[in-house]
Amino acid sequence: MFTMKKRPISLEERKIIQLEMLDEIDSFCREHGIRYSLAFGTLIGAIRHKGYIPWDDDVDLIMPLPDMLRFKMSFKSDKLMYCDIDTVPHYEFHFSRICYLPTYSQPGMFEKSYGVSIDLYPVVGMPDTEEEIQKFLNDIDPLYKKRLRLITWRHRLIKFLPFAFVPGYHRTIRRFHDVVLNSYPYETAKNFLHAGSVRRINILNFDVFKTFIDVDFEGHVYQSVGNYHDYLTHCFGDYMQLPPEDQRHPYHGFVSYWK
Repeated sequence: MFTMKKRPISLEERKIIQLEMLDEIDSFCREHGIRYSLAFGTLIGAIRHKGYIPWDDDVDLIMPLPDMLRFKMSFKSDKLMYCDIDTVPHYEFHFSRICYLPTYSQPGMFEKSYGVSIDLYPVVGMPDTEEEIQKFLNDIDPLYKKRLRLITWRHRLIKFLPFAFVPGYHRTIRRFHDVVLNSYPYETAKNFLHAGSVRRINILNFDVFKTFIDVDFEGHVYQSVGNYHDYLTHCFGDYMQLPPEDQRHPYHGFVSYWK
């Protein structure tokens, strides 16, 4: 039976929840020697705005794959849950999410989903040579495109059907996940992929996790890679430049609810 949605969570409430989540994740990682960093727009926000980009609506973290696997095995919380393809049925991403259990979202007529969450991207090793990197990208590109097609169909179908899966979807995500995360040993790699998406722009020729600094984020202190300038410049170019006004709006458009 269809369940009525409860009270929606405002953007400001979402940010308060995410800061509570970040505090717990940061404390755990520091205590257990697990490397992590704010990433993507979250890191730009920390450097440029000392907090959220004013129109942003999510939080991104990166971890070296060995640290992420340690985090996955050891992190325990009353309110937070580590989610990935191994822990959640019909999970739809190749990266992980930390979800806030008192909340949920409802992407389809019947399906309930992750609620307020933080995206956690692994940083994985890549081949040593440009030729080998290009071969890796060429080999995985058809699988990446198939995954995107299936995601599109899944999002369309779950709005009308009482199930959350599309035939072949989970198998494709599993294959994509396994190829990316089991590519090359992180510890001996000279090149690295932060696996938000498998594109050439996301491959770095330096290890961003050599050094760390603390950065201010909405009055809280979290970790950033020390060479954030090289990392952000590689990914975004002039990251200190504000985008045009017509692009200053929430990118994801999440709607979450209190349980």
